[in-house]
Amino acid sequence: MSSTNQLAISPPSHLRSTNQKSPEIRLLLICQAEGLQSRYSELSTEDSGLTAQGWEQTNLLASWLATHEKVDILVSAPQLRSRLTAQRVGQVLGKSVSVNRDLPYQARVGTGSLSAGTDRHYLFSPLHHQEQFADQDKYTVFRQGLIDHVEKIVHEHWGKTVAVVLDGNAVSTLLLYFCQGKNVAFSINHTSISEVAWQGGEWCIVYTNRLEHNLAPTLVAPTAANQTPDVTAVDSKDEDLVQVLNVYNRVLTADVDLLDQVREQRVRHLLKFANLPKNLRIMDLGTGIGRLALLLAEEGANEVVGVDISPAMLEVAEYLRLSSASPAASRVSFRLASAQRMPFRGESFDAIICRLVLDHSHKPEHIMQELARLLKPGGVLLLADLLGADDSVKRATQNTIEARRNPSHAAALSAEQYRKLVTAAKLTIEAETVAVFEQDLEEWLTDLQSNPATRTTVREMMEAGLETDAAGLNVRRHSGKLVFDRRLIYIKAVKPVATP
Repeated sequence: MSSTNQLAISPPSHLRSTNQKSPEIRLLLICQAEGLQSRYSELSTEDSGLTAQGWEQTNLLASWLATHEKVDILVSAPQLRSRLTAQRVGQVLGKSVSVNRDLPYQARVGTGSLSAGTDRHYLFSPLHHQEQFADQDKYTVFRQGLIDHVEKIVHEHWGKTVAVVLDGNAVSTLLLYFCQGKNVAFSINHTSISEVAWQGGEWCIVYTNRLEHNLAPTLVAPTAANQTPDVTAVDSKDEDLVQVLNVYNRVLTADVDLLDQVREQRVRHLLKFANLPKNLRIMDLGTGIGRLALLLAEEGANEVVGVDISPAMLEVAEYLRLSSASPAASRVSFRLASAQRMPFRGESFDAIICRLVLDHSHKPEHIMQELARLLKPGGVLLLADLLGADDSVKRATQNTIEARRNPSHAAALSAEQYRKLVTAAKLTIEAETVAVFEQDLEEWLTDLQSNPATRTTVREMMEAGLETDAAGLNVRRHSGKLVFDRRLIYIKAVKPVATP
């Protein structure tokens, strides 16, 4: 389908020609991934983060683009959903994302319904626009602003392949524009790709709503801009991800109790040890459902970025953030990334909290190197992780029990092993302590929804060490229950400031 040449968006004046035979510019109009407002009707905000399905959609989209397209420029609209979609694509492609704060967007324009496990369809035609907008002037301003800013993008990047991440409303509005308002309806799905290209002296709609990337799930690792991503295998640095995803994506988190006093006490205990000043930019690595990230903002952090590899956990975290009545929640955002490879520039954070992450990695030194890269000089690393016994035999027994309950567990280290990891990353240890919490065995098993066979095996392993303390966990009976000591090591370290 092609339009005539009477459109406001046109080549730069010095390049205009009607006998061009090859495309002079390609616009890939990409619809953002699914946001929480699409799935949870009780959320009033129009600008949310992504659902678990939305994060999976971005992975599939990024993988497909890496193997099927050569994207020169990556632009994002200002909505959070658009930015998160573009950032994940950029991470995999090795491309920086240009967020165009001037690109307008218009909420609740399209028609269609959403149910669990489906994508939203934005259905647009001139008739639908007339029905949807009581205030036609408002739509006219939106449409014209969108056209004006896309024209600027076209002129700045003529001769390139430009991917622009927008919401479905904007994608459909632009497609209608290139059709010159003809009575055509467009159905746009999350992360679908539509291409418009300048060919033979006119704009052509090459395709709309392309979705074959959803057919072949692939776990991809980000690469440098000058490298070809390997989308057929998991990078060796990410070898632990499959187990972590298998465990934490299956854990049901719909009934998360925000008022869980035990967990909040433990988080506050860690923050008391950290004694971080206010107004910092902080990363919460392994954020899970975002409890610590939200508390950091409440305690005065200027910005908190929660990072996790589990889309399911991030969906709950974003839901809790949007449901919070605290103004501090607006200073929190969440990102999908592995601890070994994070999509941030070096020296981006004043402080990083790495809580219960290293014990899931067989190569924790890679994580420590990445954290050291991301800390500003003088920045603080707060490490909190499972502490193994100094006795290597007891520590091995403890790790066997941990791995039986949680297959993503790699190893709880001794205090000396944690110290060596920190100092090997060229960080200076300033403080250290050990926190001991009493843990009920049955509650511990329930946390990961352990099946009956696992419960029986772990219970027997714990009981076998009651008299000898075989795992160094101080297992004991209390009020008819099995309880044990959950020991965490806290280490506060600083990245040295380089001297002239």
